[in-house]
Amino acid sequence: MKLKIIDAKHGPDSKAWYTLKPLKEKYLDENGIPTMWGLGVGNYERCLTLKNTKQKWLFCDMPYWNRWDPRCPHDDYYWRIINSDIHVTHVIPNLPQQRIKHIQLQEWRDKGDYILVAPSSVTVNTFIGQRNWEQDTINFIKTKTDMPIKVRHKPRKNGKSGPAYADVSLQEDLENAACVVTSCSMVSVDAIIEGVPVYCHPRCCATPVAQTIENFGKANFATNRIDWLATLSWHQYTKAEIESGLFAEMFKQMYNIWKY
Repeated sequence: MKLKIIDAKHGPDSKAWYTLKPLKEKYLDENGIPTMWGLGVGNYERCLTLKNTKQKWLFCDMPYWNRWDPRCPHDDYYWRIINSDIHVTHVIPNLPQQRIKHIQLQEWRDKGDYILVAPSSVTVNTFIGQRNWEQDTINFIKTKTDMPIKVRHKPRKNGKSGPAYADVSLQEDLENAACVVTSCSMVSVDAIIEGVPVYCHPRCCATPVAQTIENFGKANFATNRIDWLATLSWHQYTKAEIESGLFAEMFKQMYNIWKY
């Protein structure tokens, strides 16, 4: 099955940035699988309803790596696509690994100078039921350690967000970090790759190779980060991969999301 990307302004769902719609609609329900792009512009309530009512839906947003960057525009950037949640939080073993060959995993780190706290947006924290996550978490950490805490908020500038708008690079913040604590930020992916232990919310993409915040101080030095990375890699696709049918084939293999 092939899918095409339709600009939401001209598609059936004006409240999403884009919508994925099948070229052969017989593979989907009459109105297609609900596809949300981000949690903004009215999508928050719809995603929450879909999640709480356990419906089948797709969530699209920025990828785990190789995102569009205005500093070096290119056409082969990824979009994250998730089955019925905002992140993939499990590992699918034995997936092909060709999409992660460029990633060099660093040895786990067991020391550092500070704790890097990387809150998700207020919207995401509210979506997972923890609107006051940042202050509550910092207060909790202070009951466990007197190590300095550095907070890294999602870079934003002139109404836009992402690494391109950061005053301090993530690599610099990770350089001497003893660990990263986050709700659901994708900072966790970079941290795990760099060997920095992560503590996070159960609905964070790093969950399989991290530790919950409640278990702060008991780092998870996961022995298998490869299957986790491979799983992430098959939850993000270029526009060409979506239109060619690769995305649909992989999601059929992983979730049997379409009935043939």
